[in-house]
Amino acid sequence: MSKTIRSVLVILAILSLAIVVSASAVYLYEKRKKIKSAFGPQTSDVNSADVNYDASEMDIYWAKEILNGGYILHFRHAERDKWLDVQMYDALESDVHQNGLDESRYAENDYFGDAVCLNERGKVQAKAIGEHIKYVGLPIGNVISSVSCRARQTAELAFGGFDSQHRRLLHKGPYTEKPHIRTQQLTEFYQNLDVEDGVNTIVSGHNNVIECEMFINNKCPNKPRLEEGGFYIFSKSDDGLIFEYEFHSYHHFSRAFFER
Repeated sequence: MSKTIRSVLVILAILSLAIVVSASAVYLYEKRKKIKSAFGPQTSDVNSADVNYDASEMDIYWAKEILNGGYILHFRHAERDKWLDVQMYDALESDVHQNGLDESRYAENDYFGDAVCLNERGKVQAKAIGEHIKYVGLPIGNVISSVSCRARQTAELAFGGFDSQHRRLLHKGPYTEKPHIRTQQLTEFYQNLDVEDGVNTIVSGHNNVIECEMFINNKCPNKPRLEEGGFYIFSKSDDGLIFEYEFHSYHHFSRAFFER
């Protein structure tokens, strides 16, 4: 084999290797893009995604729509400290007492209050939500709370108190129960809530209460999950509950009322 042919073969081999490496790099880049797209931004702080959040037309529509009343607004309680095994403390408050089924042990007066009640930031947050609600004129009718201290405190500070409290509204963490029975009971509970024209029925509860199977439409997120202080909007029909909208964080709602 002549020297010239060998040189040509070497060049072709180098070119082939370069093409393979380049194609592999492109493939990996595209695959990485798809993975990031599927799972969203990788961040340890879920609130960092809110920094560039722009109020959408739907946010503005629903923020103004609920001023007319007639909806169920399911709020997640305001901020609490994240204690290990909070479910154990929640069970103590909801079940280990002699006050009645839909009553509470009132952990704010007990030794484990810091585990289940609002922290100082949560109290400020709930008060601020209450001030904003008054400012925008959100009409509030019945207020129903979970028996949990943090839900009750949110109701008191943000909505001026509550009309009733229910063990059923505590999140599923403390309990052993069949999921389909739990979902059925919660669906019936929400369907039986009184919703009056001109005002909204408020539920002060938890993140891990709402399931998509409760609703007759398909708008519910696959895994409903709110930030502390965020809320869902439901309506009732003769056929069942309708999931209308989600304000993931409370400021997604509040910013619809402020322009510059």
